[in-house]
Amino acid sequence: MLEKLLRLIAAGGTHSLADLAHKLGVSEEQLRQMIADLTRLGYLRLVAGGCEDHCAGCSLASVCAVSSAGQVWSLTDKGERAARGVTRT
Repeated sequence: MLEKLLRLIAAGGTHSLADLAHKLGVSEEQLRQMIADLTRLGYLRLVAGGCEDHCAGCSLASVCAVSSAGQVWSLTDKGERAARGVTRT
């Protein structure tokens, strides 16, 4: 399930928690835990400042649904390799 989440994130775009949870067939609370696990394991990183700082000049900022809290995660190099099915230590 974590690999499927990584692949969804690697596909690009913005996703709400509700959208990702629906695609994975899990609750939003389960999805939050999955994100926390992937972050703790080094596959995701929380973008400092979230949407407010990075998207201020974006014309779609008012309608962008990254998550309910405006937090943004990105794949780390390790996460990108895992999403592609490449394992390297």
